[in-house]
Amino acid sequence: MSESPLPLPRLSAPASRALAAAGITDLRQLDGTPERDVLALHGVGPSQLGVLRDALSAAGLSLADPLSRPRATGRNDNTAFLETPGSPRQWIEGLPTARRVEDGLRLLELFGEVTGEPPSMWGPSIVGYGTHHYVYDSGREGDTLRVGFSPRASAISLYGLLRAPGADALLATLGPHKTGTGCLYVTTLARIREPVLRELVAAAWAQPD
Repeated sequence: MSESPLPLPRLSAPASRALAAAGITDLRQLDGTPERDVLALHGVGPSQLGVLRDALSAAGLSLADPLSRPRATGRNDNTAFLETPGSPRQWIEGLPTARRVEDGLRLLELFGEVTGEPPSMWGPSIVGYGTHHYVYDSGREGDTLRVGFSPRASAISLYGLLRAPGADALLATLGPHKTGTGCLYVTTLARIREPVLRELVAAAWAQPD
């Protein structure tokens, strides 16, 4: 029996086009490929190489001849987005519409049950769980939340869930949603399948820091 397809991770449009032009449609095709060869594909920059590297590692595969990468110094360049004082529950209960309050309190319960961690405010309007120190191939590094949410007026923003292994397959059964750079958007919890959202949170939370 042939192996089931191992899809490529979510990539930028230029990187996706570059891999497609090279005939690469399955993650296994990259196993053992020198990193320099992947980076030489027009449209695949250091950040997208990192996405591929992480996806391969999660699948038990790897690129060959790894390029040197910046080392973490503990520096936080992300000074515009910091963990802040305040009660997430009180902030949610003070939101101006009943829908936002109801969805926010339900998310507070769901994320707490899955992560086992207390929530924190990040900036004025995001509830986050855990912390993650990142180092980009550009050398920029900083601290951010591992997973989180914000029940905004136009949609609920969900953070950190798209990096979960198998996220694309789960999203296919979640219900109406949109995705952006590192962010998942749903209009209200009533329109999606909550057990699938719970799986997404659990998978993202299980990812190593």
